[in-house]
Amino acid sequence: MYKSTKLKSLLPIAGFLIGFCTFAMPTFASETPANSCSSAASLFTEGDVEGALDEARWCVTQLEQLKQGQTTAYFKDEINGFSGGKLESQQAMGIVMIERRYTKDQNSIDVSLSGGGSGGMNDAFAAIASFGMQAAPGKRVRIQRRTAIVNDENGSVQVIVTLKSGGMLTFESDELSEDQVIAFAKVFPVADLDDSRK
Repeated sequence: MYKSTKLKSLLPIAGFLIGFCTFAMPTFASETPANSCSSAASLFTEGDVEGALDEARWCVTQLEQLKQGQTTAYFKDEINGFSGGKLESQQAMGIVMIERRYTKDQNSIDVSLSGGGSGGMNDAFAAIASFGMQAAPGKRVRIQRRTAIVNDENGSVQVIVTLKSGGMLTFESDELSEDQVIAFAKVFPVADLDDSRK
């Protein structure tokens, strides 16, 4: 008797939750760049410039998040016997920063990508990186048809690859030798990552 009374009192709540979820589902499902970009165009056509701007900004944000998600896929869970740790990814003011530490035994390599999140910012990063590479001291090497600078100072090795898409991919280790860090960089999907950002 107690159970059936309790079930009867839960039925209206269950009905509300099912109804709410059914109603809310299309809202969550419609949150795609295609929908927000289309919404921006519709609002502009209707003369709502402020609303169109707001939707257009949201459309750009979603597209940037989508592109960033595609880029992080190249920071694989395992590379050359090294296991990837927590993936850190952030974007602020058009600048993207993605970082992941790879470890094997007592050795680690920190891999970080910094660059623009969109075409204009990528071009700016490409110009800065090109200027910086010309002025920077260190040995120059080629990694997957991209120029890199190797710095080996105070027991810390740093390999900085200038990407064709703009930005820099950095490999850094306090435990490994210069040759080991370069070997890791050569098996990292540098070219694929770079091409995906163009």
